[in-house]
Formats: sequence, C-alpha cells, structure tokens
Amino acid sequence: MNESTVFINDVVDVNDTDARNDTWQWYKDVVRTWLEDPGMEEHNGLNLTALKMDQAYMTGLSDRHVGVYSVSDDCFRCPYELQKVLLPDLEESWIVNTARRTSWRVYTTQDDLYVSARNTTGLLCQMRPEMGQFGVYRLNVSGEECHVHTSKEPVNIYLRKLSILFPK
Repeated sequence: MNESTVFINDVVDVNDTDARNDTWQWYKDVVRTWLEDPGMEEHNGLNLTALKMDQAYMTGLSDRHVGVYSVSDDCFRCPYELQKVLLPDLEESWIVNTARRTSWRVYTTQDDLYVSARNTTGLLCQMRPEMGQFGVYRLNVSGEECHVHTSKEPVNIYLRKLSILFPK
C-alpha cells in the first residue's frame, strides 16, 4: 500500500497545481453539468441546491420604490410581467428562468401584475441581461440608472456535449 502511494505521488505531484487543476477541474465540471449541479450549496446566503434546471437567482437593491418586470423575447405582443417590487434600501431575491432570453424593465410608478409593452410611463430603464443556469445576478437601481452584474457565474450547459465530442 505504501508503494502505491509513492507510485501515485511520483506520477502526479500533488503539489503541482497546474496538473491538478486542469484535468481534475475539467472532469468535475463535466460531472456537475451532467448532474445539473450548481457546484456549491450556497452563495451569499442563497440556497443554490433549490434551483432547478434553467433557473438562476436575481437579487435586487434600489434606492426607491420600483417594479421589476420581464417578458420572454419569444413572446410576441405579450405584456411585461411583474417579477418583484423593490422597496428602498431593502435587498430582495427571486428565481428567474434562464431557458430563453428575456427583456427586463424597471418602472418607478408601476406595481401592477402586468404592464403593456407600449407603456413607458415611469419607465426607468430597459435591459436584456445575459443570464445562465445556476448563476447569481445582482440588479442595482440607483438614481436614473440600472445595472445587472454577475455575482456567481452560471454553469456551462454545453460542457457535457463537448465532453462527448472531445474527451480529455
């Protein structure tokens, strides 16, 4: 048993971070993708294991009362649907669907369940953030600006397909 340990240590230097990180990380990423695993249980207090396929977390913080709305880009003439009402200086989190690209709007005067795409009364900003499965995103609304930042990168959903075509 001791000889095996010496042999393994001779072949792969456990202190060689390049060899360890490169191959091992690639296999871990492939397995996580196959199992739909976000790679960690928690990020900034959010339970990532609660997310299902094609879902991510959005956290929002605003300096005023706003309504956050979204609509799938695949939906023709659909109204924007309320995702969350953000109260001043109170951080909120919610789950978003990442299966399809989505357009987002933030309104200062709306908190109805649906808003027509033609309604621009109180429209503070409009955006099309790129979001992926098991990612964590942060919406900051301050002054007259809105920004979406990635807090945790999403998993690479195409990695499993590449692993079949190009095994390491």
